[in-house]
Amino acid sequence: MKLKKTAWKLHKYLSYFVFAQIFLWVLGGVVFATVPFTSLVKGGDFVALPASPALTEEGLALVFNSLLVSEAPTSVQAIASAQGPLMKVTYADEQRWISASGPVGVADALQVRAFAEALYRGETQLQDVRWVAEAEPQLFGLVDELSGRTGVWQAKFGDARLYFSAQGEYLKVRTNYWVWYDALWRLHIMDYGDGDNFNNTALRIFTWFAFCFVLTGLVLSFYAFRRTLGWRG
Repeated sequence: MKLKKTAWKLHKYLSYFVFAQIFLWVLGGVVFATVPFTSLVKGGDFVALPASPALTEEGLALVFNSLLVSEAPTSVQAIASAQGPLMKVTYADEQRWISASGPVGVADALQVRAFAEALYRGETQLQDVRWVAEAEPQLFGLVDELSGRTGVWQAKFGDARLYFSAQGEYLKVRTNYWVWYDALWRLHIMDYGDGDNFNNTALRIFTWFAFCFVLTGLVLSFYAFRRTLGWRG
């Protein structure tokens, strides 16, 4: 009987402590298993990814004739953008953009609008194109659609938001499905910062508390099962 009383007290107090987090674990698991990830969360139903232009010898010659630097680039890409085909040249600590007419400036709202409408394949009309200069956390600061990145263009189509770099390169699409999915993921793994550390101290502690909660529940279930069978041994 002493074991039963101890198990009951532990189970009771642990239930107060871990109920909310266990509920969030279960809720998150249901959402992760139910909501289509690629089509809704990642926005596959809303955007047709732009085809990359061919990387030609002429384009490479343009890059290396225009960028007179001593450091060799780590990569050279041909990019479809709101300003047309561009060459993105990446170095260890910076990126440079080149077009057939020379260095590339910031795309304007009209260029981004036309490019966004060409990529979007939903049924909602374009509502707004705006410059995002500051981080915009959502859901009590849990979620940031751009992970802190600023200086980008946003084209909003209802619940879908397309993001473009300053030069007009398509970056990503974010939806309300993604916002809630990301929030539940952070709550699920108990990482409220970057959302990618699933072996953090808070999660480890709560996991052990949850294990003790289940273990005491098994002990109580054993006594209840024994009473049901009338076993007193």
